[in-house]
Parts: sequence; C-alpha cells; structure tokens
Amino acid sequence: MKRIIFIDSTWDINSQALQYALKAAKGTDTEIACVFLAADDSTETIGKAGATLDSVRENFSSEGIGISSHVVAPDAEAFMTKINGLMPASLVLIGDAAFTNEMKKAGASVEALKDKLTCPVTTADSIHAAHSEKAAPAKKTNWFVWVLYAIGSALMYGVFFPKIESLNEKLFMSGTVLGGISIMAVVAIHAWIWGNTTTILPKLFRLEK
Repeated sequence: MKRIIFIDSTWDINSQALQYALKAAKGTDTEIACVFLAADDSTETIGKAGATLDSVRENFSSEGIGISSHVVAPDAEAFMTKINGLMPASLVLIGDAAFTNEMKKAGASVEALKDKLTCPVTTADSIHAAHSEKAAPAKKTNWFVWVLYAIGSALMYGVFFPKIESLNEKLFMSGTVLGGISIMAVVAIHAWIWGNTTTILPKLFRLEK
C-alpha cells in the first residue's frame, strides 16, 4: 500500500489542500497519514486536534480511503521523529502547517523536509499555482496588429533600406547631432517593428512550445 503524508494545522475538511490529498488517494491503494501539527502541547489542544482528526477519518472512510491520524506538538525533534516513522511515503503534502520559528531554527520546516526526505515534498500552494498556470488561457494572436507590423517591415526593407546610401551621405554620416539621433531612432524603430513581426513566425510554422 502506498502512503501520502499530509501535514496540516487546521484540518478544515473543505480546504483545497485536503481535497488534493483526497483526490490523490481516491481509487488507488493509498493510505493517507494525517499529521496534525498542533499549536501547542497542552492537553486541551491535543485533545481537540485528536477529535478533529476523528471527524476527518469518518469523512475519508466514507470515500473508501484508508487513513491514520497522528497529532504532534510543535516540537522539532518530535515532529521529525514522527515523519521519519511514517516513511516510506510516495508523497508528503503540506497544507496550512504552522511551523513555529523555534521549529524552523531546530530544523523542522518545509525546506528541511524537502532536503531530508527522499520522496517528493510539496505544498498545496505549489500545486494550486501549477494548476492555475496550466488552466490559464493561451494568449491569442492579434492578426490585425501583426499585419500592420508586417507592412511596416516590408516598407523598411523595400523602401527605406534601398535608399540607405543616400541617407548615409545626407544625414546619418553627416557628423551632426541630428545625424546621431536619426541613427538611434532608425535602429530602435526597425528593431521594434521587425521584432513584433517575427514573434508570430513560430506559430505560423507550429514551432511554439
């Protein structure tokens, strides 16, 4: 049986993070090891955390998913011992986990888990960002604007550049301030027009990624 370790400090059954874990385990031979990183080590806090995980277990069990629950106090050594004891796992998913500054200083944090564990370690925020990026609609090409740039490029190469020798003699190579400004303006305008014209070429030849 595979195992996903899910670490959270709120365990809202409707949270996006928990739904990711549910989706990853549903329909597969995968157990979810629920690790509740408690806010403190008081008896009341630990008791409430245990009751919350019992409610989560009931919801997951109704989906046919195996689940184990573990409440850990905000202590770096105890936390890492618990995580190591749950290995091997195929994935460690971190939701709204409240790693205290003391835990981070003692080597218990998202970054520490990524460095110390051999399995993939990711956060719900990272998964959400990746999904949002994939779901973002591709930017459509404004063909009318591209045609204008293409016409501009054609005029540059068909009309302007054939007269470049005459323009060099009369303006560009005159050694005047106006000549210097004209050279810079022509280079910038040509680069802008030609650059915007060629951006569409990969799509025309279906070479875009």
